[in-house]
Amino acid sequence: MADSDSDGNEAEGVDDDELDPASSEELQPYDISLTASHSYLGAGLVSVGGRSVLEAGWRGRVPVTLHHGVVFPGETVPMVLPQGPDADVLVDVIKNDKLFGLLCPDEEGGSLSGYGVICEVEQADIEPQDAGAASVTFKARATHRFRMLAAPRRTLPHDRFFNRMVAVEVRVLEDVATRDALRPARLAALDPLREPARLEPQQQRLRRMDAALTPWPLFVYHIFDYDRMRSEIKEYFEPIMTGELPDEPVSLSFWVASNLALRKPERLALFVVDNALLRLYMESQHIKKQSELCCTSCLTEIAQREHLFAMSSEGVHSNYTNLGGYMHDILTVRQATNVELSGAPSAEYSWFPGYTWTVALCAACMAHVGWRFQAEKRSVWPQRFYGLCRNYVAPRPPDP
Repeated sequence: MADSDSDGNEAEGVDDDELDPASSEELQPYDISLTASHSYLGAGLVSVGGRSVLEAGWRGRVPVTLHHGVVFPGETVPMVLPQGPDADVLVDVIKNDKLFGLLCPDEEGGSLSGYGVICEVEQADIEPQDAGAASVTFKARATHRFRMLAAPRRTLPHDRFFNRMVAVEVRVLEDVATRDALRPARLAALDPLREPARLEPQQQRLRRMDAALTPWPLFVYHIFDYDRMRSEIKEYFEPIMTGELPDEPVSLSFWVASNLALRKPERLALFVVDNALLRLYMESQHIKKQSELCCTSCLTEIAQREHLFAMSSEGVHSNYTNLGGYMHDILTVRQATNVELSGAPSAEYSWFPGYTWTVALCAACMAHVGWRFQAEKRSVWPQRFYGLCRNYVAPRPPDP
């Protein structure tokens, strides 16, 4: 899939009724598991054997490259590397520990933040080329946050130097997974009274007794109560998601960060946090904020947060790569406004099997904001939707 620069602009919106599966008995819901397979990468992908087990505090050298956004642990990372130095590095990676890193930019996107994520190659297709070179197509899984300990000496700016794979020293960061912040203060003698079947008033009395042994009042612990935050998050995602949310605090905090429509500084702020409960609290605050999604170039409204929905079993967000090897950070929405289409529909390298794509531009400034996807068969629901680039469409920034 590639960006189109052909003419033939068309204003386009989507009517909710057109997407309602109940409006026609013949419509068949799209199988969102097809998207998560990244079948557009081709049938040559094979599983690579061996896995690396890293723990918090691990130090080592891994090849890294600068990414344009923040990738959280748990996300799928599809990549295409034509023949060249980076492809050669990845061939060596696949033959050894399967690990490489993606560096996060800073809040403004113009330099390094010093943070990144380790990715582990799970499937790969290595195609030999002339003169012993090779091109590499692969799927990896982001696994651990890291902090870069030292960068090699360089004469080029960060954005140029780290555009190629460079080996650097990194340290894996710890993710604190305390499910209940009051647990260390609990009186063990009262544990038999904490059964889930006990009445809520009694549970609250016990929590007040626990909090009395700490420097903080109970309401502070209520703010960071995992069950309360998970319930709020579940209520927010329930209308737009299928399947169960992760239950473990760290995994849930990363999944929510991946699937919220946030600006770059907000995503980086979530990434650098070491405590899963604090990350979940920050995410629950973002959920309560305004829902308008705007073009990052001119702040024209493009969509509303309530229009987000899942076209992949991974959530409303996924990473996808085009034929040129550029990885896009995509949110899917049922409808969009103030967009114009550019070029003819194409099914080539479509990220969503059975759908054609057309480039979508902001109608106000003509900046690229994503793609419209149209079903090739009239029996498939939804008939159309939009994939918006998270770098080009983001929540409206707060007033200064």
